[in-house]
Amino acid sequence: MRERSANGICTAAMLLCMVLLPAESRAQTLVDVEIVIAADVSVSMDREETRLQQEGFVHAFRHPDILSAIQSGPVGRIAVAYIEWGGAGRHRVVVPWSLIEDAESAHRFARRLEKNRPARFNRGTSISSALLRSYDLLLASGYSATRRVINISGDGVQNKGPDLALVRSELLSAGVTINGLPIVYKGLLDGVVAGPERETDPRVLIEYFEQAVIGGPYAFVEPVTAIESYTEAVRRKLIREIRTPMYAGLRNAGWTSSAEDEDRAAE
Repeated sequence: MRERSANGICTAAMLLCMVLLPAESRAQTLVDVEIVIAADVSVSMDREETRLQQEGFVHAFRHPDILSAIQSGPVGRIAVAYIEWGGAGRHRVVVPWSLIEDAESAHRFARRLEKNRPARFNRGTSISSALLRSYDLLLASGYSATRRVINISGDGVQNKGPDLALVRSELLSAGVTINGLPIVYKGLLDGVVAGPERETDPRVLIEYFEQAVIGGPYAFVEPVTAIESYTEAVRRKLIREIRTPMYAGLRNAGWTSSAEDEDRAAE
């Protein structure tokens, strides 16, 4: 009975959202969430790391838990795009917007991504530039959802490009949620500055992402704490993003959720 009631509430809420959306948005394909995956391929990431990062997402979209999370939503489908980024103005779309609603579409996305050879972009690390490019994609997605998410990975801090605080503020004001995948198993300057390896507390980058990068409803970080943990961390992060309550994106319009709901979303 409780499950039936919860499903009824979700359905009613989704119908209400459809009414509240502008006419132009209602004409677009409705999905539970739009996700831009922004993968760090800056020079501090070596070839093996960028390969493992990409493979993590390939394996994730082939995993039954991801499909289960997608199909458990009120609409039962999501839209995903995948980009690579590095320094200021250095980014490219690897897989354009794709509708994922069943095993066939999920595997098709994985196959297309698997064919890509990860780039290696220079000119520093520009998280802000990656966020702006991701936001441009969200604005032109052709889909409509109550939640818009940027899933950004990174192994370092911003050192090039537009002011990160201003860009972040602009995106959060537009109702976008930014989630982080900080890569913390190595020093912040490894691969960038020549010399002996430097021991760095992984909490430094995690706290940077928490304080300066992520934001929006239900925002979180999912650290990659070991090179062999990419696949598990990526899958865990995507499942959490997909299963976040559909009304999370309505907070800016005055909607709120209970602490119990927030705890349930984190499970």
